Amino acid sequence: MKIAVIADIHANLEALTVCLKKLDELKPDKIICLGDLVDYCAQPNECIELVKNTANLTILGNHDEAQFNYPLADDFTSDARISSIHTRSVLKPEYIDYFKSFPYTYSEENILFVHSSPYEPAEYNYVLNYLAAQISFDSFEEQVCFIGHSHRPVIFEETQPVIKIVGENELNKENRYIINVGSVGQPRDGDPRLSFGLFDSTEFKYTNIRLKYAVKDASNKILNDGLPPFLAERILKGV
Repeated sequence: MKIAVIADIHANLEALTVCLKKLDELKPDKIICLGDLVDYCAQPNECIELVKNTANLTILGNHDEAQFNYPLADDFTSDARISSIHTRSVLKPEYIDYFKSFPYTYSEENILFVHSSPYEPAEYNYVLNYLAAQISFDSFEEQVCFIGHSHRPVIFEETQPVIKIVGENELNKENRYIINVGSVGQPRDGDPRLSFGLFDSTEFKYTNIRLKYAVKDASNKILNDGLPPFLAERILKGV
């Protein structure tokens, strides 16, 4: 089965449109979205509708949950909190119930899907280093776990008792993996191109796909919406 895994759309319609066009070409058997459909960029409603009509399943992200669990946004950065509050003012009411239907995790075919970390998924921890990866590996039983949240694509491999970072062409069916697919709407690895993943569970092959999109248009929309200028600047640089 070929599974496309997308994450962290963050209301970036320009990026999502290009991503979905590529998925039309790739024709995966299933599309899983790892959450965070809203905040930061300017078109949350349009992005939600596209994901709702395209993804087979969507996982709950912290920015999605903050739209009905307001105190969650208190721990956001100041710009992120401003964006979250702005989203509340424009979000269609019916999408709140849609968000509430999202699970924290989903598992099938020995693959776990979660927004942030399999360790306490409702706490939205980051998996940025070997220690966090070890805690995460100890928290799930499946062979592969797909995550987002940090907006930085990376693959952690567990070969008992060693954990290391490997390339996408180095997967081994004998080992376990945590794979961060990066972000469609706001990459933060120094590369402004959108990022998502394609996993062939039969061949046990993973591809991280990077594509250019109209990033300047998305940036201008952020400014036109009166959101913090830093949010418009960062997507131009992928930081």
